[in-house]
Amino acid sequence: MSESSFGADGMRTVFLAAAIVIATCGPTLGQTPGEPRDEQKPPEWGASGTRIIQLFPAGDIYPVYVADPHRPTNAIKEGFYARSRLPDTSSPRTSLAAGGRIGMVRVGNRTSGGRFWQVSLDAGLDAMFDAQFKNDAIGWDGNYGLTMTTATTTSPLAFKLAVLHMSAHLGDEYEERTDIPRINYTREEVALGLAWRFKPRWRAYGEVGDAYTMRSDGQERWRWQAGVEYEARPAVFGGRMALYGATDFSALEERDWRLDTALEGGLVTRSSGHAYRLFAQWYDGRVPLGQFTRYSEASLSLGLKMDF
Repeated sequence: MSESSFGADGMRTVFLAAAIVIATCGPTLGQTPGEPRDEQKPPEWGASGTRIIQLFPAGDIYPVYVADPHRPTNAIKEGFYARSRLPDTSSPRTSLAAGGRIGMVRVGNRTSGGRFWQVSLDAGLDAMFDAQFKNDAIGWDGNYGLTMTTATTTSPLAFKLAVLHMSAHLGDEYEERTDIPRINYTREEVALGLAWRFKPRWRAYGEVGDAYTMRSDGQERWRWQAGVEYEARPAVFGGRMALYGATDFSALEERDWRLDTALEGGLVTRSSGHAYRLFAQWYDGRVPLGQFTRYSEASLSLGLKMDF
């Protein structure tokens, strides 16, 4: 099999296999979750006793940003485009993702006001396929990094420090059909985030990123991101699922600070620190592929997302 022929079929096989394995290993949507855990109050985490050291913990004391279309996650979604700017592409498009934030170690003190720390690995692959061109792979990004998060058992504030890498790749079939060259878009940065749970079921966050490695012309150092999230009590399907809504706003210096906006809502169920979401998302902003960061599109996506 040639490298070109592997591009679409091989990438789809890899992503679908990863999604099936992950979905099989975790609980199903039909399981009955408890009340959504207050992520800022982790005294129940870990074994009994005052101090804990937990290897490979589920979830994080600083949860991922729900509506962020650029974060590593496990997802399959279909996007319908109200505004399309990518050359020689159509609507709808299929996006697949595999990965997420994987907890490595969590340490802390279970006493009132005790502080918890967690070190996690961020890693993932995400790709976009064109349904009208034999599902050719348009492109895919690789993400990895190391994240340290901290929160106390009583404070509504949580903090994040991360070193992150993202590199963009162009689909073989798409590159051959369009003669668009790969631009070697790579971004490595230090990111600092702050999350505030101002009510038990509401959270706001802000983050700034400063890139120290950039390999494509026109890239700039700074980016920022902010959002608000809400999750209701489980009251759907006999208390098995809950309604949720989330927003995410972001901007890059290299795009002259053009605002990218994501609005997401749907149903969520939780089990053992994992979240499973059936969602709809409206997104108006840069294409979630580094190769095409300079393009802005608008789309409505429907899909399934799983965070571990």
